[in-house]
Amino acid sequence: MKGFVIKNSSKNNLKQIGDKTILNLIKKDIKTKYKIIGNYIFLETKEDLIYNNIIKQEIHRGKLTTSKKEDIFEAITELISMVDKPESFAIKVDRKGEHKYTSTDLAKEVAGAPFEKWPSIKVDLDTPELEINVQIINNRSIIYLRD
Repeated sequence: MKGFVIKNSSKNNLKQIGDKTILNLIKKDIKTKYKIIGNYIFLETKEDLIYNNIIKQEIHRGKLTTSKKEDIFEAITELISMVDKPESFAIKVDRKGEHKYTSTDLAKEVAGAPFEKWPSIKVDLDTPELEINVQIINNRSIIYLRD
């Protein structure tokens, strides 16, 4: 299964957006399920929704995992394996809830994933070619790429 993330930047109801998205995909014979986590809709399907340009909203490759550092690192490793080498990257972490780490500590630790894959990649916090977003809400994490 492939994972995708839609960030709700409007005031619209997430359940309505999710239901409408699912109905539109069903019309195209694409079976999909979704979960709402915070301000995000996480979609799971066998189809590649990005390359097919099926959804009219901004959508990103994503993974849903726990809030454990090692699970987040593994999810980032899986996601970046699907993209071509960028010149630069940044990791942005946003946390809600109690955790044993700070956002900065987590970003530093999981930054090892891109460096393992691309040893010569540069960090660019202002205008990265690849942005790795980690949204932690209590014991769950949504990780998605903006490239």
